[in-house]
Amino acid sequence: MKNFADFLRKEAEKQHIFLSEDNIRQYDHFRTQLLKWNEKFNLTNITEPEEFASKHIIDSLMLCKLGDIMTGARLIDVGTGPGIPGLVVKIYRPDIKLSLLESVGKKTMFLRWIVNDMAIADAEVINDRAENIAHDPAYREKFDVAVARAVAALNTLCELCLPFVKGGGTFIAMKGKSPEDELELAENALDILGGRVTEIQRYSLDKNVTRSLILVSKLGESPSKYPRRPGVPVRKPL
Repeated sequence: MKNFADFLRKEAEKQHIFLSEDNIRQYDHFRTQLLKWNEKFNLTNITEPEEFASKHIIDSLMLCKLGDIMTGARLIDVGTGPGIPGLVVKIYRPDIKLSLLESVGKKTMFLRWIVNDMAIADAEVINDRAENIAHDPAYREKFDVAVARAVAALNTLCELCLPFVKGGGTFIAMKGKSPEDELELAENALDILGGRVTEIQRYSLDKNVTRSLILVSKLGESPSKYPRRPGVPVRKPL
């Protein structure tokens, strides 16, 4: 049986993503430590080496391949969980300035520990909800890129994420095979919050797993009342 590093090399080569041996070592360490913490806290359901390589690491790195993230970009990962995709992207792209936003305390405990353990510079961990922190002047419309993976429906995500993005910036929603229904339902939220879908990038992790990146450009300022108070964007999406 191949080990995690071997699986990761194979999957990266299949997607034409170049990983240095240092990248592979860092991802191996990240996985090892995450699974240790996972014994006490429920941080991820994906633990097998091949699945972790494909569905966590390579899936996250498709943001770098297809998301057109500029050099030195300020990026926020909304609802990052154990740092996926944000921390995975940061390891591959150390030039970005990363904010990891997560409301669950046990996950932010791990994030703070792993960022310190791996000596990752220009990475901050925020233990709060998007509905709160998006109204903070230090974060509101200050990011070149906001990303979210498997957090909520697109209309809800627009309200949670677009207020973080500066004019001319991009919100990238990581979605499944067929996001068309979500796109239709999100039209009103996009209009209100100053966003426009400019591109949908589709890719396959294997013959059974197809994903989409929905790229939303920030064209105008988001009205100050959004996002609404915690829980409302999910219960009453725009």
